[in-house]
Amino acid sequence: MTEVLSMMFPPGIAETIDEYTTDATDVVEWMTVYGATEIYKTKHIITYGGGPEGGYVYFYRERVAGWYEWHRDWMQPPAYTKVDGQIAIFWDDGVERIGVVPWDYEPEEDEDITIMTDDIMQEQD
Repeated sequence: MTEVLSMMFPPGIAETIDEYTTDATDVVEWMTVYGATEIYKTKHIITYGGGPEGGYVYFYRERVAGWYEWHRDWMQPPAYTKVDGQIAIFWDDGVERIGVVPWDYEPEEDEDITIMTDDIMQEQD
């Protein structure tokens, strides 16, 4: 339980609030990163494959800057949908995980989560 909650509410209420609050690793749908592929000279992160495949991709030259979900079926060009939120990554026992977090999300100090901002992504290019 956080110190702020215990100061603001009586102990029983503060504990109940604490039970219903979770961090991003509990509420975000984290997907395993299985690798990457290059499509149209742009790195596409793969979160599922083996037939239809897809995942996430960051664009800033070819489209409106930002993260997109991508998907493609056999012998078809990829389809893209702009992500509503921020992309975050973290490592879970040596496995890279990726997920969409709300725009106002900021990781807690004890969360080893990186928000993949425009600045971070454009520096990597």
